[in-house]
Parts: sequence; C-alpha cells; structure tokens
Amino acid sequence: MVGALLGGLWVLLWREAPWPTKLAGAVWPVILGLAAQRGFLTFRGPWTPWVRWDLWVLLFLAVGLMITRAVVATAWAVLRGRASPGIVGVPVRLTPGVPQLLFLWAITVTPGTIAILVEEHWAYVHCLHRPSGPEVPGLALLERILGRLWP
Repeated sequence: MVGALLGGLWVLLWREAPWPTKLAGAVWPVILGLAAQRGFLTFRGPWTPWVRWDLWVLLFLAVGLMITRAVVATAWAVLRGRASPGIVGVPVRLTPGVPQLLFLWAITVTPGTIAILVEEHWAYVHCLHRPSGPEVPGLALLERILGRLWP
C-alpha cells in the first residue's frame, strides 16, 4: 500500500517511472513485510492518531484555509507596499514530537510566516504581518485539532 502510494506520488511529480524506481517500489515493501513477519522489525506506537480520518481532513482544511487567507493578505501587502514584519512568541501546549512537528509545519507552509525556534512551550514565529492581538490567527484551531489527534 505504501509502495503504491509513493510510486503514484513519484509518477505525479516526475511524469515517469524509470525501472529502478519501479524495482525499488516493488522490492522494499516485500523486504519490510518479511522483516516484520519474522520479528526483525516491529511497529510500536500510538495507532489512534493515524486512523482518525475526520481529524486529518479537518487539519488539512484548516491549513488550506490559513494558506488561502495568507496568500490574499501577502498579495495585498505587496500591492500596497506595506508590511509590518515581526517575531511573535506563540505558546505551544502540544506534546513534543509529531504534534509539534505538524504544528510547526503548518506555520512554515503558510505564506508570510516561518517557524524560527521552539523552546520548551514557546514557538517563535517570524510573521510578515505582525498580528495586532496576542495570538496569530488560525493557530489556536490547529492546536485544538492536533491536541485531539494526540491527547
């Protein structure tokens, strides 16, 4: 399944699949499956977040909304020639690991923002448009969604 997904992504991005790519896509899943079957490779961890498709769809819709809003705001700032950049400290109440990584990914993928540093429970974000209030718009929703995925 994963091999097929990655192979499809490869063809989508590069418009072709040379024989080494096809061979690797066929051989590696078999090797990993055999290693897992024989006990050489074990998969441990919380499986609950990976099967909550409703929350994953909600997360990507929220990120898409943030990106759309940021594209319009950035384009408007470029057309007007006005921006108010600054670095903002954002409290992060998520557990370290995948939830924080996805949170920082959502910040960085949004135009006009980039996550600079995370220290303990604070993330420092460079914003092209410094928010007028104490919070960056949209991040509280992302944090709630990720907090439900990884409680």
